[in-house]
Formats: sequence, structure tokens, C-alpha cells
Amino acid sequence: MMQVNQLVYTAGKRNILNNISFSLAPGKVTVILGPNGAGKSTLLRLLSGELKPSGGTVSWHNRPLHQIPPAQLATQRAVLTQQYAITLPFTCEEVVLMGRYPHFTNQPTADDIAAVKAAMEEMHVTHLSSRPFQTLSGGEQQRVQAARVLAQLWSKRPEAAPGKMLLLDEPTSSMDIQHQQLLLGKARKLAQQRYTVLIVLHDLNLAARYADEIVLLQKGSLLAAGTAAEVLQPATLQQAYGIPLQLIQSVDYPYPILVPGHH
Repeated sequence: MMQVNQLVYTAGKRNILNNISFSLAPGKVTVILGPNGAGKSTLLRLLSGELKPSGGTVSWHNRPLHQIPPAQLATQRAVLTQQYAITLPFTCEEVVLMGRYPHFTNQPTADDIAAVKAAMEEMHVTHLSSRPFQTLSGGEQQRVQAARVLAQLWSKRPEAAPGKMLLLDEPTSSMDIQHQQLLLGKARKLAQQRYTVLIVLHDLNLAARYADEIVLLQKGSLLAAGTAAEVLQPATLQQAYGIPLQLIQSVDYPYPILVPGHH
């Protein structure tokens, strides 16, 4: 369980996040939504341990996150951020193997190799194994990086799942529709296996389809938090995004569909 309590983050004189509290439970996909500049990526960086709060606390399994040694944290949680500057000529397989670095000392074990193989198969990138990472399209690079974080959390022991967390920051921004569904479907499966899963998304309809819980930010504050059905209401979303939205229910599709209304 991750507890976020009265979280504050300031950069210089700017208040980026104000007094945010919520919790993340294993077995659920939680999606962070909000307009540009709401503080979504900053919140994810605080929850991953990359940034330290200016005030308030983030605790993971009842321990303050910043007190957990980075090497230990790297075996428990994996993060897919938006930007990766890989300038060295690594192959895709080598990039995915980086996800296993926290788990071995000198040489990868048979388990590490198995994790890389399984993760590359899951993200449909096995055929890119020997390709230099830099030669790939944006969407292919995103899938290889997704395979890296899956390899990082891979475990032979299903009972280890509730101790693991997957954090994804706009993971589908460069992906085509098939691979968006592939990655978010995988995130949902991990949640069903009792992983804690947190995803920053822009697309309201992807959130409606894959989120169990939603944290909605506006200008660095928590506007709403709760189940997808509770948060994805036209009035709440209009308050966040500044445009009217219509909620459509289709008999052929079990999730709400959100479309911009008329100004």
C-alpha cells in the first residue's frame, strides 16, 4: 500500500503541488488525469522517489519512501517516464536487460534472461532484439522501454506481486491503437495479479476503459479522487478541463465514452 499524505512540492517560488492526499492499493489500476500543467508528471516523480516532497509524506509499505535505499526500491518498483536520452549504441535487448540490473551483480542469471525474453514477447518487440535502439520509431522505443520495466518487475514467485509497483508516465503517447491496448491491457493484468499500478494518461477514454480509481488534478491541487465512475462525470471534468463534455453509454461497449460538447 502507498499512502500519500498532505503532499506539497515547490520549485523556487512556484507551488507545483498543494496538499494532496490519497492512497494506492495493490490490485487496482489508478490513473492520474488533469490538464497540461496540473502537476501529473511531478506527482509521479514524487511517488517514484525521484523527487523529495517539500512537505507531507509518501510512504510505501508503512515506510517513508525516501528512507528506502534506492537499490532496494529498484527491485520493488519500476518507472516508465516520458523522456529517455539513450545516446550509446545499445541494442533493444540490452535496453530491456537494463531493467534487470537491480537483480544481479556481475552477470545476468538464467532468470534474468528469462525475464527479458518474456517481457519482449509481451510487448511484441522480440523481432527488434538486435536492432540499435536509436534506429526505432518513437512508438517502437516506447514499447522497448515498456518491456524494460516489465522485465524489472518480473518474478517467478506470484506471491511477491503485492510488494511491487508499476508507474507509467503517459506510456501510450507515441503508440498506435493496437499497442496502446496491449500495454494498458498488460497493466490491468498486473493489477489483477495484485501489483500496484499507477498511470498518467491524457486520453479520457483510455482512462474510462482501464482505470479502477482516478486521481484528478487541477492547477496542482486534488480536484477529485475515487472510482472511475465517480470521477468521470461531465461537471467534474468541465471544471478540470474548461470545456463541456458529454458522457455517452453504448449498448455495445461496456465503458462510458467521453466526447467534447458544444461551447
